[in-house]
Amino acid sequence: MDARYDELARREAEHWGAAAHDPENPQIWDDPVLQEIFFGTEERHFLSRAVACGPRVLELGCGEGDLALALARRGLDVTAIDLSASRIRAARETTDAPAAPKFLVGDLNRDELPSGPFDGVIAHDALHHIYSLEVLLARVERVLRPAGTLLVLDYAGMGRAGRVLAAAILGVLPTYMPYARKWGLRRRLGSFLATERDKRAALERGDGAALHDASPFEGVSQQSIVPAIARRFDIVEHRTFLPFFWYLAPKLRLGRLRHPIARAFRAWDDGLARAGLARGAYFIVEARRRSRPSS
Repeated sequence: MDARYDELARREAEHWGAAAHDPENPQIWDDPVLQEIFFGTEERHFLSRAVACGPRVLELGCGEGDLALALARRGLDVTAIDLSASRIRAARETTDAPAAPKFLVGDLNRDELPSGPFDGVIAHDALHHIYSLEVLLARVERVLRPAGTLLVLDYAGMGRAGRVLAAAILGVLPTYMPYARKWGLRRRLGSFLATERDKRAALERGDGAALHDASPFEGVSQQSIVPAIARRFDIVEHRTFLPFFWYLAPKLRLGRLRHPIARAFRAWDDGLARAGLARGAYFIVEARRRSRPSS
């Protein structure tokens, strides 16, 4: 793994630095209405809890800095880190907060974190890309003040049955992606269905079949995040949401019914979760640093 790591990290940084809207493979964040339907309530809750962490906050995996800027505009002293140098440049160029965040390029798998103590450490959709999750959380523990907050909104992934069903639905029903291109992507089905264990094993043996072709660390720790946090921190909130239907909403070709059907999808997802029929693919965790750090 060590011999290949630099190349994999370079590919990961290049992928996220060049990420752009693909009209044939749209994502929820490409459509502000879909983003609000599926994530609006949870992201507002996450933002309010992040503000409550202050005044000094560290963000892990900040991307182009939207969350860091939102916190800085609310008066927090924010330091933010991302692997992609191009995304950090973009973040610095769009900074307009009175007390601008400090944006840093850093590898969360390898690099030490900025000196604390921080009142809060936050991560939004970042930790499921971290191969050395236990190492990173030990560093988070060291830079947090006693009783400081670790706040995470992240992706745990769908179960195997959900992924198989989603792949079948998207393969059969009309989507924005032509059928010819969908058929050409059948070689990537293995990576879509791969578990976290499959992905980590593939990284360790140098086999790319179970990995995302452009983002090799995608999903490498998605199911380990909450257990790893619980080993080092006291969890005070853990909620999951969006078991399944959120995945279909941006991709199916639904025309003018796109948003009404998306709201029905959200209601179905909420119903599945309430009934205990499926666990949420996304989660929010708020945790406190213990008075005595873990050994």
